[in-house]
Amino acid sequence: MVVNLHLLDILVSYFTKDTNIASIWRHPNSSFWSACYDDKDGRRIKHSTKQTDKKKALLIAVEWERVELQARRTAVSTRQIQKVFNDLLEKTNEQTIVTPSTEKYLRDWLTGIETKKSQGTFERYKHTVDLFLKHLGPVAKSPITSVSSSHIEGFLNERMKGKVAPKTASVDIKTLNVAFNRAERYSVILKNPVTAVELPKIESSERDIFTPEQVAKLLQTVGYKSEWFTLILLGYFTGQRLGDCATLKWKNVDMQKRVISFQQQKTGKKLQVPMVEDLHDHLQFLTEFIDSPYVCPDLAERGSGGAHGLSESFGRIVKKAGIDSQKIKGKGTIHFNRLTFHSLRHSFNSAMAEAGVSQETRMKLTGHSSFGMNDRYTHTGMKPLEDAVAVLPSLLNIKLPEKDEDKTKK
Repeated sequence: MVVNLHLLDILVSYFTKDTNIASIWRHPNSSFWSACYDDKDGRRIKHSTKQTDKKKALLIAVEWERVELQARRTAVSTRQIQKVFNDLLEKTNEQTIVTPSTEKYLRDWLTGIETKKSQGTFERYKHTVDLFLKHLGPVAKSPITSVSSSHIEGFLNERMKGKVAPKTASVDIKTLNVAFNRAERYSVILKNPVTAVELPKIESSERDIFTPEQVAKLLQTVGYKSEWFTLILLGYFTGQRLGDCATLKWKNVDMQKRVISFQQQKTGKKLQVPMVEDLHDHLQFLTEFIDSPYVCPDLAERGSGGAHGLSESFGRIVKKAGIDSQKIKGKGTIHFNRLTFHSLRHSFNSAMAEAGVSQETRMKLTGHSSFGMNDRYTHTGMKPLEDAVAVLPSLLNIKLPEKDEDKTKK
């Protein structure tokens, strides 16, 4: 009589109440069998075996539970578990598992992100990955399955001790969560280690808003021939983010219907914003001179981050216009300006709020969805949106003091 010692180990554990016996289950709409077994912490796990053969699936389920049982009784390394899985797949005539290192997996993930997300998002993700791999040290070269919740927790604590703002640290952890979620979905790992980590409480530092007079000063400072003139008008009169305004294409500008269509890079949400007279007239003027798919050809090629990015360039324009950018200390060690290009988005929303435009309509224009799921059930035509943006004051008719050329020369 041939006795399977591994199966015997499971059966002994079952009858001594150390574990439940492994089993298999198949969803009516799936062709694959799932293994049902207890993990090393005693939790019941259900995981796809990727097998259509019932016998092979049962063998895998029993072997997985044996590994978990051994891990419960003794220390089992990730490499040992990986070897067991590879041996098991060889027995079932399947390809062995090739588990990438954490570094390789995250670098490959970034390559995919670069083709799908905005440059700003890619740079932010890459910064987080670089910091995390540095934190892991030699572990970064080990299989990704060796990364545990304690590694994520340690990285979070390191970031917090570095006195970054809680919001910044939370964004780092959320970025890792996206990456490890994908690894779980693709069965590269059994469980995402990030989900067990509790994020710090966040207190966001508020931005201020520009007055119409200040925006008029910005426009006077850059001059109507500058692409910044167009970009500032777009920011104030559409309430969209810097990257969305800078990369706006003419194909999304309907001069006849006086509507601009946006697909927000951050959320993917599509929305339409009616053009006020100032913006429509300026864009109509530009159509005679610009031979490019972009409304702001030069600025569209620049990223928003870095010393020479659009955000820093706008900061220099604010300073040149003689406007206090209201630099304050954030929640971490970094100082930031309360008046930035994003403040134009706040200004757009605030101006309409003061004029009595409903929050529901404002959310339709800005693309905000935090007011419950309100926008999913609200159907607003273009007329209310046109009436909403019509309350914004004209910037081009504001009388500003003439520049003293003599003083400027001195």
